[in-house]
Amino acid sequence: MPETRSGAPPSSGGIHWDPDRVRSHLGPTGVWANLDALPASEAVAFARTVEDLGFGALWVNETTGREPFVMLGALARETGRITLGLGVAAIHARDAVAAHDGARTVAELSGDRFVMGLGVSHQASAERRGHGYGAPVPAMWAYLDAYDAAPWTGPAVSDPPLVVAALGDRMLGLAAARSAGAFPFLVTVDQVAHARRVLDEAAQAAGHAQRPVLVVSQKAILGSGPEVRAAARSVVGHFLGRLNYRNSLQRGGFDAASIEAVSDPLVDALVATGTAADLQARIAAMRAAGADHVAVIPLSAEGRQADRATLRAAAP
Repeated sequence: MPETRSGAPPSSGGIHWDPDRVRSHLGPTGVWANLDALPASEAVAFARTVEDLGFGALWVNETTGREPFVMLGALARETGRITLGLGVAAIHARDAVAAHDGARTVAELSGDRFVMGLGVSHQASAERRGHGYGAPVPAMWAYLDAYDAAPWTGPAVSDPPLVVAALGDRMLGLAAARSAGAFPFLVTVDQVAHARRVLDEAAQAAGHAQRPVLVVSQKAILGSGPEVRAAARSVVGHFLGRLNYRNSLQRGGFDAASIEAVSDPLVDALVATGTAADLQARIAAMRAAGADHVAVIPLSAEGRQADRATLRAAAP
């Protein structure tokens, strides 16, 4: 994907990747899954199924469970085609040198089938790790300065492309200026269209000729009825305790009362449910709004992660 580097840090403008090549490697549809609850053998089997079904990428997240670079290194050895993504690593979990070294290591182990994601995470998550939580945009800008300048004394490797978790306009602008693109999480179709406009305008202002990559996630449950509705509401409600997401959804047009109640319109906007055709229609709507890559989060009718029935229904 990107150029090969060894030893010297990049120039002071940061590293820029070819967004069109990143789009090509990711493909139009991928999968995002928290695999922490699965035994390692089942996580590997899930990754192989994602690959066999024709998805372009498999994204894993960072929690307080498995170390994500280790997990991705293992998956790199057990898959052969699919792009692997870290969606996303928290900047409070490790210093920028460790993050860049981890990204380069997974890129090497996977044969350049890796996309790095970085995000500021949330105040409670940072404090749980014993860190303060400053203003997100300046914190990410400073972290990327250190990430770009990180020394590397390993073998010559391809520097993997980077996307930045971004919800607000300022972070989207940063993503357009400093990375291959953005990965907003927990967004509606309308918010995707807004993010597309902001990214394109910011890239143009920064003098970048190509459109930034826009990666989005889409929660999905195969099925309908009261049980599915309850699961979807529970999944959405889990995230609404975090100020970043509440603020994002208010900017997206939902008032405080709707968010507090986890209203039906809010749930419907964030979780695709129904038949396979319904799930495919939501993926298509996300792409029509401007997403380059839709990472489906396949949930069971009870809201559990990595559901294979929903995975197959959402397959390209």
